[in-house]
Amino acid sequence: MQGKTIVLDPGHGGKDVGSTGGNGTYEKDVTLRTALNVRNKLVQQGANVVMTRDADTTISLGARTAVAQTENADLFISIHFDAFQTSDVYGMTMFYNKPQDEGIAQKIHDQIFKSDMNTKDRGVRFGDYHVIRENTKPAVLLELGYISNKNEEARMQTDAFQEQISTAIASGVENSLR
Repeated sequence: MQGKTIVLDPGHGGKDVGSTGGNGTYEKDVTLRTALNVRNKLVQQGANVVMTRDADTTISLGARTAVAQTENADLFISIHFDAFQTSDVYGMTMFYNKPQDEGIAQKIHDQIFKSDMNTKDRGVRFGDYHVIRENTKPAVLLELGYISNKNEEARMQTDAFQEQISTAIASGVENSLR
C-alpha cells in the first residue's frame, strides 16, 4: 500500500444527518466512525489516507469528489448506511458507476462477505450517485447496513462490528490496488 492514496468519504455530516435509525442514530455519526477505523487500518498498511471530513462538518458533493482529484487518489470510497421505509430490510450493497470500477467494488464486497458479516448480501450494483458518477478517479460507494433496521442499527455501533467491517474494507482495498 506504500505510495497509494485513498480518499475516504464518510457520508453526510454537519447539517446533513443522512438517515436516522429508530433509536435516534444518525447516519453521519456512524459513517464517520467507520471511515476513521478504515483510515487507521489503511495507514497501518502504509497507505496515504485523505478524509473528505474528519469531524461533524457539512461538505458539498462537489467538494467531496474534488478531493479525489486534488489528491490524485488511487481510490475514492464513500461510506454510507442505507435506510428503507420498512424496518425489515437489511444487508449490504457495494456500488460502482463506471464499468472499470466494478472490479474494485467486487473485491471489497468479497472481503466483507468472506469475513461472515451475518447479514444479507445485496450484491455489487451500478449506482448513479454523484460522488462516484462525477469522480474522475476510481470510486465506489459502500452501503454497510440498514440504519432503519433495529438490529443493524444496534450492531453498526458496536466495537466488534466496527473492527470487523474496517478490517474487511482495508483488505478489499489492498486486494483491489495490487
